[in-house]
Amino acid sequence: MIVNADSQSLRRPSTLPALHPLSSGARVDVCIVGAGLAGMIAAYLLARGGRRVMVLDEGPIGGLQGGLEAAHLASVVERPYAAIEAHQGRSAARVAAQASAAAIDALEAIALRERIACEFERVDGYLIAGPRVPAASIEREFEAARRAGVAGVELLDAPPIEGARWGPCVRYPGQAHFHPARFLAGLVRAIQRDGGRVHCGVRCKSIEAGKPALVVTGGGHRIEADTVVGSRPLTRDGGFLAAAAPRMAHMLGLRIPRGSVPHALYWESAEPARWMRLRSQGTGAGEVLLVAAEDPPGDDDHTAYRYLALEEWARDRFPSAGEIVQRFTGQIVQATDVFALATRGECDSESVYVATSDWGTALTRGTIAGLVIKDFVDGAQALPWSDLYVPEACYVPREATPAL
Repeated sequence: MIVNADSQSLRRPSTLPALHPLSSGARVDVCIVGAGLAGMIAAYLLARGGRRVMVLDEGPIGGLQGGLEAAHLASVVERPYAAIEAHQGRSAARVAAQASAAAIDALEAIALRERIACEFERVDGYLIAGPRVPAASIEREFEAARRAGVAGVELLDAPPIEGARWGPCVRYPGQAHFHPARFLAGLVRAIQRDGGRVHCGVRCKSIEAGKPALVVTGGGHRIEADTVVGSRPLTRDGGFLAAAAPRMAHMLGLRIPRGSVPHALYWESAEPARWMRLRSQGTGAGEVLLVAAEDPPGDDDHTAYRYLALEEWARDRFPSAGEIVQRFTGQIVQATDVFALATRGECDSESVYVATSDWGTALTRGTIAGLVIKDFVDGAQALPWSDLYVPEACYVPREATPAL
């Protein structure tokens, strides 16, 4: 996500450990290209298990998305269970529900074990019918989620928000939100404690599969590794496939009285999709309601107009909303794959893994990717849902669009 902001919410924590530049080549067990949530969770788990791990990234830890103060972990947003069931079948929907729940549990367990003060909080999630969405579609989603085994899922007449009229909704218990920048800073400390290395400002030029695999950096350093984990599909010559075209998303932060909106995650099923969550301003202070929406495909309206439209919608839906204290705009790259990663196959079935999915609940899927990659690197394949997330090939033709 590439973000432009006029608020202080994107500042990174001053507690981030010192990261030294890469000064030479190395031989490691696992080289992870990309310091996003998927790569950092995989690095943490592998280093904790005794592997020699190196993480490389051209940008900062977590990218700009990881630098935000608030993010959600959820089992469903743009791909509700009814859609997964229709396109991949009921068994895939059940596995997706299990994997999402396991990912949220895993991130919570890491935060507790490492004593990372990242404001992790369990909350409910509500998928709400938009103004032109028939109630029957929300009912179908409820039935699909129940068949998928989502614990405690409920069909409600409206979400627990006073004020404007809301449509019917599905309640998903056990979702969460947290502070990703603080969480990632805690992972860096844990990885370094366990002997791992994290280097930023390093551009990776190519990845060559083999035994060992080889990562070549823009500075000419050569990193040999038994396993390489990346974030973009590879071409057959070891280069990286161009990223998918992004869609714009805009977010506003509006001050609201503490307690006027229940702590939860809210998504409105509409076009464009909209989502809402709360961010505390500290003890004794108020709260900020974060509301966001994606631009419709092909939309070319000016950003200022999008902010005005989002503000009008927010004030209509949340009558207690006060002054605007934050604005930011991001580019969300939406991969065409439905699940969390694309890996192993033609190049070498045991050496290269690529975590690609960055749409919707990207941090939930990033956590899933980290868990699955660690599972396959260890050769355990113990996770009951790993096969759903690992298709057949990590190479794609240079002119092709990655499709899983």
